[in-house]
Amino acid sequence: MIPVSEYAFPVLMAILALCAVYTIVKRHKNLSAAQEGEDMVRLRELVAKALPNESDYKMVCARYERSAHSGRTTTIYHYTYAVAFDAARMWVIPLGFEKDDIRFQAPILVTGDQLGLVELTEKRKKEQLSHINVKLRDKEGASPLEFYVDAQLLQFDRFHHLNINQQEELEQFAGFIRSFAQKVNSENEALREKMANEALSLGSKRSLILGVMSILCCSLFLAGIILSVIGLLIAPKPKATGGKPELGFILCCVGLGLSLVVPFVMGFLLF
Repeated sequence: MIPVSEYAFPVLMAILALCAVYTIVKRHKNLSAAQEGEDMVRLRELVAKALPNESDYKMVCARYERSAHSGRTTTIYHYTYAVAFDAARMWVIPLGFEKDDIRFQAPILVTGDQLGLVELTEKRKKEQLSHINVKLRDKEGASPLEFYVDAQLLQFDRFHHLNINQQEELEQFAGFIRSFAQKVNSENEALREKMANEALSLGSKRSLILGVMSILCCSLFLAGIILSVIGLLIAPKPKATGGKPELGFILCCVGLGLSLVVPFVMGFLLF
């Protein structure tokens, strides 16, 4: 009788090979679908229905993920938007999916006078723009809406429903949103300064706490190092505080030094 364990490795390798082949075939199929542009055509038709009185606009498909924590459970919420824009306005249209049908909710009109700040984060791949994240803040600094636009979207699970290539559209949107952000931000300098000061204050308080904790835990070596390094990362740097280091920054430096020295001194004295 042949032991079952002799079959385990070949069976495992066969399963892994099948999974790899399935993944490759599925990705190739999705890439082909994105190249054909059927989903983008459907999206354009949907936006035309959502904005029946508008015509001179361009559009991109955007996404956003949000995490919610409850005890040991983490739930990730997925959002898909069609974003239409002209020279001065933007419409964010929430999308819903039911099997092969795409449904839209009421468009959200976004204009510069509604906003206090627009934050942009861009990524490039091989010197070409591949991703742009947009965070819109109101006059109080709260962020009611955030989304990102990728040059390529693929349908690789049940939360990603579309196969779209939109490099040209992404470049057009980037040109619009950069100009839009510059105008909004220049008109709300006071809010930018307020948020920057609040961030510095929060970083100072947290680094102060971590600095004290790193000093108290310096004899534990690794714990002290971790606490002090985290504190240094979030502490306002001297160049952001007029060249004068904050107390939290100083304490974290002291905690890091003690954490590197004290355990060895104690070990030498004890052993």
